[in-house]
Amino acid sequence: MSERCSKLSYAFFGAGSFSARCLELLSAWKRPLWVVTSPPAASGRGGRLSSSPLGRLIAESGVFRDVPVFETRQASSDERVLDAARSAQVDVAIVTDFGQVIREPILSCGGRMGCVNIHPSLLPKYRGAAPVQRALMDCRSVTGVTLFKLIPAMDSGPVLLRMEIEIGDADDAGTLLERAAVAGVGAFVEYAETNGIDEWNFTPQDELAATYAPKISAEEERIDWKRPANEIFGLVRALSPKPGAWTTMRGKRLRVLGVGRSNAGLEGKPGELTNLGGTAVVICGHGSVSLRLVQAEGRKIQNAAEWWNGLRAGIGECMI
Repeated sequence: MSERCSKLSYAFFGAGSFSARCLELLSAWKRPLWVVTSPPAASGRGGRLSSSPLGRLIAESGVFRDVPVFETRQASSDERVLDAARSAQVDVAIVTDFGQVIREPILSCGGRMGCVNIHPSLLPKYRGAAPVQRALMDCRSVTGVTLFKLIPAMDSGPVLLRMEIEIGDADDAGTLLERAAVAGVGAFVEYAETNGIDEWNFTPQDELAATYAPKISAEEERIDWKRPANEIFGLVRALSPKPGAWTTMRGKRLRVLGVGRSNAGLEGKPGELTNLGGTAVVICGHGSVSLRLVQAEGRKIQNAAEWWNGLRAGIGECMI
């Protein structure tokens, strides 16, 4: 580790799975001075309290045993966080997948360089809560990760680093977020090791090129088999592994977690199932897709071929 790198200090704000992976990677390089995350929230049918993915990482790892952790729903006004920002001076506050809007005075006192966000898209493209998911739904071939300085306007601050990531047919939201975390953290560490804090260079975003990636709604999670096959292919990948695109079969919900492109020139009704060489194929509004991974209601995730064999579907049966 270079002298420049060893002197750099940071705080970390996050809550979700992407932030947990980023902190895990960052901490292999250097631990944060303090961490801010969301408190446990009720989840599931029983309403049991469950920690955020970042909270679980911190609780289960001995790496953060003596690192102050602040759980709050109002980070920008929480006196504990403000006191830490004033007393435990850091060079930069890294924010990612936090689920809270960072406001003043944290934007200014989070660190000498302010707050830097790790965002899994090529900003200014796909500003917002679901950049990877929206890129997959739009059938893009390239995405990326951007590190930029937070300002009051959403995802609009000047850019420190930007890296492209190619999207392959085997990718889904899970694999792309993993690759974005590795690329983003790796680029940040390399930059910190070769540039003193006074040498960091931020470039303004092109506002005219901005596009947006709003949170996925519950209505969007249901598969409409009347849509073209390439759109369904993108939707399933965008929602895998969680929450999962879904349809219904014989009146019960079926999560569709993996599909493939099908070149079969089939005719029939949208949603109609057929078996081609042991592969379950579904007819779409235009084209078809092959099922690879599914989860029937009340069952475990299974290979679609196993599900098909147990289904014993009749000719012309449709998913709705």
